[in-house]
Amino acid sequence: MEDSKDFDCEEEKPLVARRRRSSSLRDMNRHTCSRCSKSYIHAWHLKRHTKFECGQEPKIQCPYCAARMKQRGHVYRHIRQCHRGQSVYVIDLN
Repeated sequence: MEDSKDFDCEEEKPLVARRRRSSSLRDMNRHTCSRCSKSYIHAWHLKRHTKFECGQEPKIQCPYCAARMKQRGHVYRHIRQCHRGQSVYVIDLN
């Protein structure tokens, strides 16, 4: 959801409790992208990043604001959090 940082929701988001990662997870070998140096714990996260995100322009847009993201699921989450009560769908910019 890194592409949506510029877009503030009008309504406050509920606080979500997040578990702290144990030191063993932080110390594990991470899978690093050779193009942009982002790293991930799981190899499939890196594979998803390489396929949908790295070097790609955002291809999915929120129908209610100017938010554009690289993954459809991120826009769905944005709509549910920022545009409560609206239908959840996206605009594919391809």
